[in-house]
Amino acid sequence: MKNTVLGTSIPSPYPELLLSSTVPLDSQVPVILSAIQAAQEDIRATENEVGDDVLKQRRSALEEFVQIHRSMVSVIRRLPSEILSEIFSRCSRKWDGCKPRIFATVCSRWRDVALATPRLWCNVWVDREEVKPQSLSFLLSLQLERSGQVPLSVVFSDPFIAPCILESLIAVSHRWESVDLVLTGPQRELIHSSNCHFPILKRLILQTPSLELGNLSRPLPLLEELSLDGRYFSDDNFELIEPLLIPPQFPWTGFTKCSLVQCTAADVLNILRASPPMEDLSLGHCYGPSERDQEPIPTTSNIRSLNIRSCNAAFTREFFPCFSAPNLQELLVDDAEAAITTTALVALLAGPSPQITHLRLSRVRASEKDLIVLLRVADAVEHLEISWPWDVHSNTLMEALTLLPGNRNRARPRILPKLRLLSITGGLACKDESLLTMLESRCPGLKHVELFYAGRTFFFDRSFDGLRKAGMEIDVRFDAPVDSLGRTAS
Repeated sequence: MKNTVLGTSIPSPYPELLLSSTVPLDSQVPVILSAIQAAQEDIRATENEVGDDVLKQRRSALEEFVQIHRSMVSVIRRLPSEILSEIFSRCSRKWDGCKPRIFATVCSRWRDVALATPRLWCNVWVDREEVKPQSLSFLLSLQLERSGQVPLSVVFSDPFIAPCILESLIAVSHRWESVDLVLTGPQRELIHSSNCHFPILKRLILQTPSLELGNLSRPLPLLEELSLDGRYFSDDNFELIEPLLIPPQFPWTGFTKCSLVQCTAADVLNILRASPPMEDLSLGHCYGPSERDQEPIPTTSNIRSLNIRSCNAAFTREFFPCFSAPNLQELLVDDAEAAITTTALVALLAGPSPQITHLRLSRVRASEKDLIVLLRVADAVEHLEISWPWDVHSNTLMEALTLLPGNRNRARPRILPKLRLLSITGGLACKDESLLTMLESRCPGLKHVELFYAGRTFFFDRSFDGLRKAGMEIDVRFDAPVDSLGRTAS
């Protein structure tokens, strides 16, 4: 752009800044703002003189002058590089967020800031579908170089990637802070035979049937989160091949969060004993009995949260009688395999000093009568979620949950006296009056109610207005709830 706008004597005060991303000095900002004001006054002076082509060109040039100079003093341009770097980093922390190379293509200043921010390049996701194979090795080397010496979060889950890619990642294993590996046999052997070490590894996610992984299968002093899954890639497809093989001497200890898929009851109990600090345990597709003739050893655990999904009946018969968790606060059960009996859940809830405050039951094959028996031993529960029950929620359940006034409560035990949040997905077959009576009886203690897939026109009237005025939040929808990852719950 020229120093002087067409048809006017207003010059650009700092033409050297026009085609660069240089941040103007504080002393330059008032001068630029004054030039913008002068150009705006000139624009207003031409508002009634638009018939002449020369005047039109002049006005267009003035508007361009204002736009460019406003950009020069915009807030985003004047942000200190340290703040811009922090913004980039926060936008790039999630795997589904902005990619660092996007920041580097906006303008020269953003590129300089992005390249000078090593932690912006610390999330390494090896994805052959996004990048052409011939470019993958170069781009990985470039990202590792730009990441400097900051700790890395690595995701590697492609069975067809050339060995040199995994070798490049192994070469910086001393910087792995979090790693998610889905390994084939040859890839597992590559790690086993390498001389890698993992001094700062805090999060380990493995999808492979064997834990013979060389130095990776040795104690990891900083490990906080562990996830093991026996599924892996075959030569031609991704499929479940064999169960997870847990060594008798479990190599990792001290972690507080654990997820296990395809384990036996004996192995799960063994891992619980190996890491007494564990607080959060998730079990999926676990099975029994053990093919190695392992006898489950009774185990008392310090865990506070237990999530069980799709485990078979043999596993539950072996696991529950040998497991106790006096500090358990959260129990999440998804029983798609119809393997967990109400008796087992009652025994867990009524165990030594149970303090379960959050109970979620999904696809549990319990009759309404059995469900009421279960809830009667869950005195501490404040948050109850029931999703797609085997039996429907009829008047019987609503009446059992209704808190009777005064002395009438003595006629039967109070169920869930501390309930604050109630969520029901599907299976609601009670009368409108029964539901409303139950909700009204729990005011003001019950604060939030969620009803999904109810399939009733009842919820379109104003029957809940009184409860809402009393302070109860009521969410009624015909779609499914959404979990924390943004996926529709099944």
